[in-house]
Amino acid sequence: MNIGITGDRGFIGENLISALKKQKKIKLFRFDRSKYDLFNVDSLKNFVSNKDVIVHAAGTTRENNNSVISGNVVITYNLLLAMKKFKSKAKLIYLSSIHADTDSVYGISKKLTEIMLESFSTEHKIPVIVLRLTNVFGKRCKPFYCSVIATFCYQVANNGKLKVKNSNKKISFVYIKNVIEVIIKEIFTRRKKLFYFKKITSNNKITVTELARLIKSFKNVKKLKSKFHKDLYNTYLSYT
Repeated sequence: MNIGITGDRGFIGENLISALKKQKKIKLFRFDRSKYDLFNVDSLKNFVSNKDVIVHAAGTTRENNNSVISGNVVITYNLLLAMKKFKSKAKLIYLSSIHADTDSVYGISKKLTEIMLESFSTEHKIPVIVLRLTNVFGKRCKPFYCSVIATFCYQVANNGKLKVKNSNKKISFVYIKNVIEVIIKEIFTRRKKLFYFKKITSNNKITVTELARLIKSFKNVKKLKSKFHKDLYNTYLSYT
């Protein structure tokens, strides 16, 4: 099985590649930026050709509004154009975000991309999987970027001070290992429906205040109460 991966240098992309290397009878094709450009459709010919699955993990989270729109909607549109132009029949797995439920520019860009993918799947009879991810955390996640857990773990591991605004709102977090398991399952699953949408969430709910207190305790931890706490602790250790 030939698998292409965009966003291969990102948090989820790197973890996915690490896991897929342990799988048998697959060949990985990373998105070589010296050869391919998601803003140049013709450059994508070899990337989309002869692939059984393409995992589209590339995207822009922060920067200015234009960059966020182009870095999510436009690059996905170009990838779809390349698949159409070069007659790729690969199953496309797109990693969306829970922010698609919000009115932020990033959220709107993700929602628009989801809609575009469903339309493409229906029109061209191409299998498309959309996985809407919820606050993923774990090893290799970049601190001070898009994960409060990565930021807190890095700060505590490096004796930094945490700035926390008190909030009673509980937030759901999903461990990267669980996300990777879902993606790999979808790579090998043959679904009857051409378009499949799934929200990836968990019961690991905690307030930011409680999260900060918990991660601070890892400096002198004696006992971990749950699997969620163990996953958080392993994430913390990756920054020490």
